[in-house]
Amino acid sequence: MKRTKFLRLREEIRKKRQSPQEQPSYEVGKRRQEKIILLLQELKEEGIIRDFLQTSDLSFQDIVKGIDFFIVYVDSTRYRICSLSVTGGRWLEEHKCRHPEIPVIGITENDTAVSVKSKIMEAINHNR
Repeated sequence: MKRTKFLRLREEIRKKRQSPQEQPSYEVGKRRQEKIILLLQELKEEGIIRDFLQTSDLSFQDIVKGIDFFIVYVDSTRYRICSLSVTGGRWLEEHKCRHPEIPVIGITENDTAVSVKSKIMEAINHNR
């Protein structure tokens, strides 16, 4: 993707987010991200994953590649990285079609910590 096209797309998304009708969806997405960060931190402290990195908001990785997190884990004796996309349940299939190579998990506000951790682990195991 050319840089100018990416910058134009990013600006369109930024403007769209500022509209009052988009604010509730944006806030739900922020809470979803915060929940994932907390649970990834727990998985790290439990020694299940080695580390994680959240992509920058409206970065190339976020917008074009559909990646929200990189998760570092150990597979046998090697470090591995699992790219992960996180979305709401109603956009799950759309994300899977747009970025079939990236594991996508759908998270709702009603999901428990155990169910979200399970979804994260399924994504990692699918990546192996």
